[in-house]
Amino acid sequence: MVITKDSLLEFIATAHRHTYAAPKEIKNKYKCKIPIQPGHKDYDFIDGIWRYHDSYAGRIWAPGKEVVFFNEKPVWTMSYQGKVKEELPWTMSYQGRTEKGLSEEFIENMYSFLKKSLMNFDDKQPFRGPPEFREHAFEYSFSMEGDFSYFTGKESITYEGEEVFFQDVMGCLIK
Repeated sequence: MVITKDSLLEFIATAHRHTYAAPKEIKNKYKCKIPIQPGHKDYDFIDGIWRYHDSYAGRIWAPGKEVVFFNEKPVWTMSYQGKVKEELPWTMSYQGRTEKGLSEEFIENMYSFLKKSLMNFDDKQPFRGPPEFREHAFEYSFSMEGDFSYFTGKESITYEGEEVFFQDVMGCLIK
């Protein structure tokens, strides 16, 4: 079997539907009980001769890396890093309360929104979420330059127009 662009993108889309952003009952099947590196969270998804592995650490600053294997040979990778903007210089209203910065409850809701965004990707570009996605006062955006073979990108979440989260992303074929 030869790897084609379509087969690779189809597998990445399938893997993303079963791991980090998937509903809990699905992703828990693929969450590694023992991470490869201490302090990380890992997902491993296998479909025939394809394998996907995602590993990340942290919560507020949470860099990670995805690798796709074909016949156990690494063929594609994507790295991401960014952060929740903890030090926001503004007071916000959230669920009827006024807060300075971001509460733990807000961060939980923001990550829930991120997961919804990530599950709304386009199958032809299944790397992160769609170019734009909105729900209530949250707005997600993802832009990239390049294609599956080599790209850089940025994703961002705003709340009431203020950026509260961002990640830089880069991916490429492994040759």
